[in-house]
Amino acid sequence: MIRTLLIGVVAIVSTSATIGQTLDEYLKLRKQHGIVKPTVIEHLGRFVGSKVIEVRGVVKGAVQTEDGALLMLHSDKGDLPIDAETFPSWLTGNEVPARVLVRIERSMSGATLRAGFLGAAADGQVAAIEKKAAATNSVSRSARPSSAVSRSSGRPPALKGNIGSGRNWELPASDALPFYAAYVKKQNKRLSDEEATRIAQGVIGFSIQHNVDARLIMAMVLVESGFDPNCTSHAGAMGLGQLMPGTARGMGVARPYDSIDNLYGTVRLVRGHLDKYTKQTGGDQYRSLVLTLAAYNAGGGAVKRHGGVPPYKETQNYVKKVIGAYRRLIGEA
Repeated sequence: MIRTLLIGVVAIVSTSATIGQTLDEYLKLRKQHGIVKPTVIEHLGRFVGSKVIEVRGVVKGAVQTEDGALLMLHSDKGDLPIDAETFPSWLTGNEVPARVLVRIERSMSGATLRAGFLGAAADGQVAAIEKKAAATNSVSRSARPSSAVSRSSGRPPALKGNIGSGRNWELPASDALPFYAAYVKKQNKRLSDEEATRIAQGVIGFSIQHNVDARLIMAMVLVESGFDPNCTSHAGAMGLGQLMPGTARGMGVARPYDSIDNLYGTVRLVRGHLDKYTKQTGGDQYRSLVLTLAAYNAGGGAVKRHGGVPPYKETQNYVKKVIGAYRRLIGEA
């Protein structure tokens, strides 16, 4: 009865053993998953895939189940039941304002949304930290007029510690996220704000993980799909990075039309090509980039057979377009 009343959303027990029971633990977990703000519950209606999000609301209490406990989270934008193997004791009271990290999953459109508890913190404490950080960033921005000028260009910034940084203004990943999301949304205005942010998170997160300039991935996705997660080519290439079915399988991509899954495979593939051709060219960065793009478009076999960029008009135009877009993103064109 309880589950039926809560808009038919069924939760499952999280398989994660990581529970953020203190504020420091919660903030660390939040940062680990690249969370910068809560997701509105009502926006989850069409979500398909799997990801970690933060939701904000009032925990109405916990109901004991056979498998653990069911937390009731209420907000003015919807309700969400969340199953947990264990949770902080302070959540057992009624009407507790909280931020909750959950892993949500939905296998396909129309299927039941499932949510598993990862951690929680008092809403007031997190809000106070966000307010302080916003004030600090505002002061920092006002003290750096050169950065402000660069931001007016609309280009995503270089990421601190990421390869390719050092040109233009740089920001930590969490601060850069809104600028990447804004660029994605500008290129594909049909995207929701949430999906544009999700794409930006994937580009930034996987680029840092695999040490690839995030702006190169942005340029490639722009040329490949125009930031359309549902794009399919005449040859059957799929999603943001236009992965062919065999390539997607080889990269471990199970859902090529899911933005995060597709970007995972895209960045891994780019990293592999960069490593291969950097070694072959003796560290020539430009030549390595050219061959990487050619191999991404035509395949490594074609690059090997022709001893460089294949004499295919499509591939040659592709290399030129991506390099042109990349140069614009890094401020060299």
